[in-house]
Amino acid sequence: MSFGVYIHVPFCRSKCPYCDFYSVLLRDPEAKEKYTDAVVSEIRSFGRFFEEDADRAFIKQEPDSIYFGGGTPSLLEPIRIREILKACDDTFGRAEDREVTLEANPGTVDRDTLKGFRAMGVNRLSLGAQSFDDSLLRKLGRTHKTEETLRAFEDARAAGFKNISIDMIFGIEGQTMETWEDSLKKVLELSPEHISLYSLEFMEGTVFTRMLAEGRMKETDPEEDRRMYEKAAELLTAAGYVHYEISNFAKPGYESRHNLKYWDLDDYAGFGPGAHSYMTDADSGYGQRFFHAGDLEKYIKEPTDVTFMEPNGYADDMVEYTITALRLSRGISKAEFAERFEQEFWSFFGDLTKLQFRSFIDTGYAVEDEDNIRLTLKGFNVSNQILSLFV
Repeated sequence: MSFGVYIHVPFCRSKCPYCDFYSVLLRDPEAKEKYTDAVVSEIRSFGRFFEEDADRAFIKQEPDSIYFGGGTPSLLEPIRIREILKACDDTFGRAEDREVTLEANPGTVDRDTLKGFRAMGVNRLSLGAQSFDDSLLRKLGRTHKTEETLRAFEDARAAGFKNISIDMIFGIEGQTMETWEDSLKKVLELSPEHISLYSLEFMEGTVFTRMLAEGRMKETDPEEDRRMYEKAAELLTAAGYVHYEISNFAKPGYESRHNLKYWDLDDYAGFGPGAHSYMTDADSGYGQRFFHAGDLEKYIKEPTDVTFMEPNGYADDMVEYTITALRLSRGISKAEFAERFEQEFWSFFGDLTKLQFRSFIDTGYAVEDEDNIRLTLKGFNVSNQILSLFV
């Protein structure tokens, strides 16, 4: 079984008021070098740890996905990306067809930088466009403008990137259906291989959440938010994109290999401050999660110091698998569930949950046949309500 590698790059030029991912402002000129050295040290130490246990056979297989997330990974120089990838190669080996993704803020890259990333082995770029309306970009606290996104995309193509993803946000205060459709049409004109759409969320501890509590900001009406989502799904699927996950659309064959690991409950190892990992325990066969605290200074001093969470049990893995799998348009294969957990799906969740789920089938929110269980587009719109049945 292959696994994925996640690298958390915590640096940002400024903190977006809606973001709750761990990040720090890049002020120390030596911070990037210290961070890179710490990540390389952790990766090599991680490999030595698992080499001591012959039962960890999966670690002998090369990761087929490596994902640089953040923060703003594009603030690292290409040579530092190369150092981290070399540590991965030396520790885990190198899969020939691996997917290597780098998240980038459009205002932090140019053609030469992108050529450097491509030369170092990055073959998938994720551009955080968020909107093609400059007034909304300012509201979101983004430091780039629409013209920079357009230029970054053009430069990425010129640099040799044949797999580009664009992130978009909807449900922003002041955003109308017309401005949302205009942004979507601009995305489609670029024709990226992958598009991610996220409804603006007010996360605990963020500036936006504080502004909301103080009455200085309003949430978008839930019905309007859902209409924006449905309009996006309509336009993107009509343009040939596959709606393969609640928030994600891809041209056929360009689904995010790395993110699918999260939704399929596959193994992934996370490196860097704030990074999380999920690895199958060799003895129990169940999942084990561990993570780094969001503290760059501590991480640089002790890059191998992680916090282990309570191991998953039999039921935990089945519940997590169900919740993540139902985010996918293909849903749950009953045969795969039975093979993986050695139990039939409804025999575990019981008759009451089955009856409650049946009401969503009858009203067009879900579909069940002999082989699969999945949500419809209508069901994606109320997914939290449906998924709560299985918790």
